[in-house]
Amino acid sequence: MYVTSNENEGIHIQKHLYVLSADLGQAFDYTAISVIERVITGPGVLGPDRRGERMYYLRHIERVRGVEYPAIVERIRTLYRSPQLSGTERAVCIDFTGLGRPVFDLMRRMGFEFSLTGINITGGVDVTYENGHYNVPKRELVSNLQIQLQNDRLKIARNLRDANLLIDELASFQTHISEAGRDTYGGRTGTHDDLVMSVAMGAWLASRDRLRHTGDDRYM
Repeated sequence: MYVTSNENEGIHIQKHLYVLSADLGQAFDYTAISVIERVITGPGVLGPDRRGERMYYLRHIERVRGVEYPAIVERIRTLYRSPQLSGTERAVCIDFTGLGRPVFDLMRRMGFEFSLTGINITGGVDVTYENGHYNVPKRELVSNLQIQLQNDRLKIARNLRDANLLIDELASFQTHISEAGRDTYGGRTGTHDDLVMSVAMGAWLASRDRLRHTGDDRYM
């Protein structure tokens, strides 16, 4: 937590939280990992409306392919323990869909006891929570990301190594409406959306008022 002051506005408090997010690829698909910093600024603790002013900053993004899941988990742990995040509040979310459950269990065994949340991406309409993971419609993940970008609340640093890849994926990302009225989301044929989905999951979790997080996953 950081305290700042301004003669005209009085004392403001900033609360910082980092969300590490991984969209897990299968076989030879890409796995994408991102880190979003959430900054809440407001008078008092969370401001008069108890929420404060929120901004989101994409601090890191990468993707790998052909890497086994234990190495992916170790990479997430390295980022979690990095000097830049040391001493901060951190939350971690991974794609719980498909093979996500074994990876979730592996991460728990490796020490992610308090900060880990799974996100099972669904085609439904409601968000539900059970046993440490959320069931979240893909449309909600995508629409929240669109809102944050359109409102200029999510900032993407141009000097990030894979920022241009992310921007290309965002440009290629499409919504399809079937004749039955069902919507699907993804990149155009031949393109990827792993970076988009990693950032979308992180931004969604960061936007929630209550989430599992800690500055001290004690067995890390």
